[in-house]
Amino acid sequence: MKISVILIALLIFSACTVSQSNTNQKTVIEISTPVALATATPQIPARWSVAVCSSRSKTVMMSAGPNETDSEVFATWKEGSTQKVFNFPARVQNLSSVYFKASGSDKNQVELCILYDGKPKRRIEFDDDEDATITSSDTNDNECRCAG
Repeated sequence: MKISVILIALLIFSACTVSQSNTNQKTVIEISTPVALATATPQIPARWSVAVCSSRSKTVMMSAGPNETDSEVFATWKEGSTQKVFNFPARVQNLSSVYFKASGSDKNQVELCILYDGKPKRRIEFDDDEDATITSSDTNDNECRCAG
């Protein structure tokens, strides 16, 4: 915190210039607006994501977490949406095992594919709702049709 305050003070101080005119003997102080420093946080690629392969439901709500009692809704896919892949919440990205649940708005067929590092780990197909615990070492036995 102290370093940030010192850096800001240095920026403001270095942005000030003093010029003196010999003819008028006036001292003019010009203060320019300090330039904002870019502090972009590097984006870490998502390890866990889910792809919506197909859906006859109008909406599909998806939640994930470390386990069944500690999960959160992180995405809702809607009919006609161009987005097909959704990243799991940041708090589970470094876990080797995650709990996932999805439910459709109506009792129509939905097919999803759970991905880890872009590789299919589990195909999930349901007509109401479905949940599963998936590990990063799972193999894609059921062959996800829309990913990988």
